[in-house]
Amino acid sequence: MDIVTIGLPVYNAQLFIKDAIQSILNQTYSNFKLLIIDDGSTDDSIEIIKSFKDNRIELIVDNQNFGLPFRLNQMAQLSKTKYLARMDADDIMHPERIEVQLKILENNSKIDVLGTNVLSIDEYNKIQGIRYKNYTSQIVDCQGFVHPTIIAKTEWFIKNPYDEKAIRVEDAELWERTAQTSVFKMCTLPLLFYREFGSMYYKKYFKGIPSMFYLVRKGKSFRQIGLTIKYIFVGLLYYAYHIFGKENVLIERRNHKFVDNDNYQLVLDEFLR
Repeated sequence: MDIVTIGLPVYNAQLFIKDAIQSILNQTYSNFKLLIIDDGSTDDSIEIIKSFKDNRIELIVDNQNFGLPFRLNQMAQLSKTKYLARMDADDIMHPERIEVQLKILENNSKIDVLGTNVLSIDEYNKIQGIRYKNYTSQIVDCQGFVHPTIIAKTEWFIKNPYDEKAIRVEDAELWERTAQTSVFKMCTLPLLFYREFGSMYYKKYFKGIPSMFYLVRKGKSFRQIGLTIKYIFVGLLYYAYHIFGKENVLIERRNHKFVDNDNYQLVLDEFLR
């Protein structure tokens, strides 16, 4: 019997969706349901998804564009398993991701949400660095996560839905709202290849600014005002670097040098062969 659903929201992801799905289907832990919900894609994403013939896949297409927070809440409502794992359509799972995270959760029933470390990759699947320096197999406390690394109890997602008005910052809003009442843990092993690249990264921040102002009005706290100011500053910084064609410098600074790069690159290359 399945105990975990892997939720994969998709929107115009034709460039990377094939590798994302393949990495899920090739997990060492194979007894899962893969729930893919399309959010009104206009490219070839749906055709690529349908090319996979695997009875673990359930694809939902309604030709509507409701946004990521809505789809994430929809996944929680549709999931019938004990756990729900997040995944994004442009990332790649380490082969042992689901197996490792489920083992931790099953041995530590008090954990509500479990994330992992990540290896940053570019558009060519080349490793650029690691997010957190510590990458031994430790379980540590945390206040937030790299969003697509998390697995949580499905009931936790249902009790703590994403704010559908917090577009682009729905994950940060959720961590802020629930950190004091939930048990958050992170496995320091890098179990996700997290895609970060681009010459217009600043747009991601600019699209989230209206949501940050919404959260200020919603929370009416000095902390939220401070977070909003910081968010806008970072967005402007990315824009300034974009003008000079140097956004990649800021992206690289988010991560640390990874000394086991060659070994993990071999894992990734072999996995996608």
